Amino acid sequence: MNVAVIGSVSSSYRCLESLIRSGIEVTCVLGLDESLADGVSDYHSLRPVAEATGLPFLSFARIGEPAVERFLNAHTPDLLWVVGLSQLVSDRLVGIARHGGIGFHPTMLPHGRGRAPVAWTILRNERAAVSLFFLTDEPDAGDLIVQREVPVLPDDYSEDLIRRTNEVLSEVIIQLAPSIQAGNLPRTPQDHAKATFYPRRTPADGLIDWTLSTDAIYRLVRAAGRPYPGAFTYAAGRKLTVWRARPVRDEELSPDVTAATCGVVVRVDERGVLTRTGDGALWLTETAIEEGDEAVDAGVPVTGMQFSELPHKEPNE
Repeated sequence: MNVAVIGSVSSSYRCLESLIRSGIEVTCVLGLDESLADGVSDYHSLRPVAEATGLPFLSFARIGEPAVERFLNAHTPDLLWVVGLSQLVSDRLVGIARHGGIGFHPTMLPHGRGRAPVAWTILRNERAAVSLFFLTDEPDAGDLIVQREVPVLPDDYSEDLIRRTNEVLSEVIIQLAPSIQAGNLPRTPQDHAKATFYPRRTPADGLIDWTLSTDAIYRLVRAAGRPYPGAFTYAAGRKLTVWRARPVRDEELSPDVTAATCGVVVRVDERGVLTRTGDGALWLTETAIEEGDEAVDAGVPVTGMQFSELPHKEPNE
């Protein structure tokens, strides 16, 4: 059985590599065009792998372009793998493949269908997984082929969980290779009554509310971190992105911290920027301040500064 691969992010890249390494015949590859990279978190071009292995490659901006359908018809895949693409693939395209299409989602389906699953997993302390399923007209709802849980560690940032999930995805594909080649993939219907859904997230969702608990803010920093746009606040009227942080244990809270108002910088030293939260404090250990059109290493936060949720200037500026 041969396959075609469509995708745009790191999981797409690892999927393609693993299929090739497993000896699966890949008849063609389709990837989101490089010109759109800035608008896709975790973007990875599939062109280098396709060209290095001599596979036919087509870039696209929209999966519904007529050129995509013509390309797939020309290469007649038996199975269509759609991994890491935020655009819906029509039944018409899936129907070009004799055995339909396969999708990937990093949650324990039917739980966690929908958008931004990695971020939501960290924000809500949910379980992660590699779930491969047959494509249907309803997103993330097709019969499961295989599902393997992925550990989520207490201090995981999104990039850590993505990396670990991609490793498990690669292992699963390699183990599944004989069934793919034989055209004998297992399928187990999902229990739709147990389905839950994650909503879409935007960069604005990274705004920090300093009245929230240390744990909630720390989760936001980790969930919104690389490869996503980042958690952020405003310092002296400028946007401050918080890339890394460390919670302060209760026994480490000093009187100057407990006396401070939420969002106030209590201390700045070699450990970072110590900031008061709703129930404690958080060390901001990697930050970047937006100045003009580019972000530079932060150096602006000073003791006594009040972070805000709006880009207004501090008094007396």
